[in-house]
Amino acid sequence: MIPVTALHWLLTVCFAVVAGQAAWRAGAARDGGAPARDPALERVTHALHALMAVAMAVMTWPWGMRVPARPQVVFFSLAAVWFLAAACFVRSSAAPLPYRVLHAAPHALAMTAAAWMADTMRAGSSVGGGESVSSMMDMPGMHMRAPGSAAAMTLTGSDTMIVLAMVFLALALRWLTGGFDLARSEPAARTPHTQLATGRNDLSYHDLMTLGMAVMLIVIA
Repeated sequence: MIPVTALHWLLTVCFAVVAGQAAWRAGAARDGGAPARDPALERVTHALHALMAVAMAVMTWPWGMRVPARPQVVFFSLAAVWFLAAACFVRSSAAPLPYRVLHAAPHALAMTAAAWMADTMRAGSSVGGGESVSSMMDMPGMHMRAPGSAAAMTLTGSDTMIVLAMVFLALALRWLTGGFDLARSEPAARTPHTQLATGRNDLSYHDLMTLGMAVMLIVIA
């Protein structure tokens, strides 16, 4: 079993890599250093992913629970709406509308899940001051460990977390295999209507992001 402290650091490094790569992609889209169908749209997209990765890295640590949940929920919710709205109303490529919505859906889902995680984890870590440890242990859906243990509290009995974890694992596998396909494919075989057109860097940080989120959901489930 991986020690909890080591898991904190592994997830932090994972999300830090995602944040750095997304920030680099945002800059590359701005100055022409990387292909972009719509530089402004690409810049916002990668910037949102970078901010999300930073928030997820903070969320992995116990002190991250002291960060107010409401601003995070508002930010992630607006980001989820933005991805879907941009897919519907901003024609960034020649791809048809159903493809654009399908392409944006995983990103909107990730933002929605991050909002839900921020709210759920924050609520799970806050317990009324007048409650005793024994009463908290009896609360449905809550599991308390002994004081001083590596993790003081986890949320249990959440089918939603397990389902989301499986979805994100599937998405990570999809993006990972897409990266392998991109590496093996001939440039002439790549079209704007396939996920391979997004680029190897995009695929690599998307699968890291979804894999990290899946691990977090499994740990707190």
